[in-house]
Amino acid sequence: MSRLTTGVAIAFVSAALLLPAQPSNARPKADSSTVSKAVNKQILDAVTKELKRAMANLRVKDKDAPRPYFIGYKLTEVEVNDAVASLGAVVGRKERHFVSLEAHVHVGNYKLDNSNFAVASRESLDGIVSIQLPLEGTPRIARRRAWLATDAAYKEALEQLTAKKEARRSSTGTPIDSYSKAPPVKADKPVLVPKLATADQLKARAQKLSRVFRGMKHLRESRVAFTSFLERRWYINSEGARSHDTRRVSGLVIVASTQAKDGQELALYYSRYGLTEKDLPSDKVLIAEAKKLSTRLKQLRNAKLMGSYTGPVLFEGTAAAQITRHTLAPHLGGTPVPGGLNRLQAKRFGGAFADRIGQRITTNALSLVDDPTRAKLGKRRLIGSFKLDDEGTRSKKVQVVKNGFLKTLLTSRTPSKNIKTSNGHARRQAPGGGFHGSATNLIMTSRGGLTRAALKRKLLAKVKREGLKFGMIIRRLDDAAVTSAPELARLQLIQMLRQSDQDAPPPASLAYKVYPNGKEELVRGAELKPVDLAQWKRIMATSRQRTLYNFLASTESHVEHKIRGVDQGFVPSAGVESAIVAPDLLFEELGVTRTKTGFRQAPAIPRPTP
Repeated sequence: MSRLTTGVAIAFVSAALLLPAQPSNARPKADSSTVSKAVNKQILDAVTKELKRAMANLRVKDKDAPRPYFIGYKLTEVEVNDAVASLGAVVGRKERHFVSLEAHVHVGNYKLDNSNFAVASRESLDGIVSIQLPLEGTPRIARRRAWLATDAAYKEALEQLTAKKEARRSSTGTPIDSYSKAPPVKADKPVLVPKLATADQLKARAQKLSRVFRGMKHLRESRVAFTSFLERRWYINSEGARSHDTRRVSGLVIVASTQAKDGQELALYYSRYGLTEKDLPSDKVLIAEAKKLSTRLKQLRNAKLMGSYTGPVLFEGTAAAQITRHTLAPHLGGTPVPGGLNRLQAKRFGGAFADRIGQRITTNALSLVDDPTRAKLGKRRLIGSFKLDDEGTRSKKVQVVKNGFLKTLLTSRTPSKNIKTSNGHARRQAPGGGFHGSATNLIMTSRGGLTRAALKRKLLAKVKREGLKFGMIIRRLDDAAVTSAPELARLQLIQMLRQSDQDAPPPASLAYKVYPNGKEELVRGAELKPVDLAQWKRIMATSRQRTLYNFLASTESHVEHKIRGVDQGFVPSAGVESAIVAPDLLFEELGVTRTKTGFRQAPAIPRPTP
């Protein structure tokens, strides 16, 4: 999702939900008032005319400069209402409504064009230019804005292609085509969705729920935030496509933090995501969850610090889906990593399985399907569903892994050595302008799943065989996009950047030592070491139960989110709507260490009292 055009992708997680077995795809009642009043047929016709004119006439004075062979427009209209409150007082409220037009220009030809290449020190040079449209626009204004955006994107594309050709002269690899053809989708009728909740409705609910934290002296900060938004998109391109889709999402976060006696800052959160407010829990449930956060934080601030550990680790509930998200899922995309990136930048776009189709990559018990055509699993919403991807290609159900073996990868229109066409999964934009195939509705199933009690016994049996004093259960990983504190001093930020391992998953916010007698001990400061993908082949067992985890996928690391801080405490507002369904996962051997960051002196005087 790109409902905010800041280019910042922020993760947003949901809490664990145990799933009933039978799926349902019923949708809530749509509302005719959600038809766009800012983008109509006349606006789309005007933009289409300008596209045809640009394809016929756009060129620069240099006779050797190539003309565009492909032009695409994406018009995006966003409506969003947000509210955040702390201790019963409103600390933020926003109502936003805007329209943008994005021009994508490819020069050269399908075999070699400017796309999917990052120019050194000029990553924003990508042949894509976005420009705002007025909410009460006219065909004349829309056409003029399209003209300006297309001209600027064309000139960028020429520079980008020149740099790409120069880089290819020193390349020894076999060239891969730059772009693939796709059947044009023609479906631009309005897509109706349920109405948004108003900012006043969200504000009232946030105020009510945030009062729960009053009088809880062990807490440092607390907040409750709600969001309600919809995003309308129109795709028009020179291949004849003209299509439309609308996405509607609601979400909430409850966040609270405290500080241990040794200065370690601790934060926990609860979050939910759904299509509408009806998909979110009731106030009664949320009040109970807020109290649980407070109780867990009181226990956590008194817990012992984690030491060093190597051995079996059981990921339960949300943590199982989170470890999938941070280790396995990034490598299920089949789009080549953009040319021109350095090693650290390139690692964010996966690629480890590019040459492993047909090989085993997980335990034989696991199978994975990415199905963006599916809106629900059981009674719960899968927010990663969509009809059209970010290139306007129809989404498809794809069997990625079957019984441990990699069957294929998720692709965009940028070909790879092994996969030449898109399967409708272009949802993540990379430096250089190319869209990358990514998992958005990843559903994991397993054979021979155990009950949670049996899975715990299997963990302890492994602990005994290895001569260990305890095993580890992780039930939640941190999400810095939700929990980070924006008031860190510059010196603390520099220290965090130096001491953090950006190859490791986010720290565990709920981790437990499990002793041979079955007793669990909550620990704080537990952080996983980097997880080798080969560990997925050595998973010992899985559970029968599965957990749904809705979130906004980000290209930024946990550390970058930590440094950036949270925008006024609002529900995180950008990224790709995604969902993962996963069973509990028992890994044979992982490394866990004590976190080195997140410590600072406590306030010099007690907190103020009313």
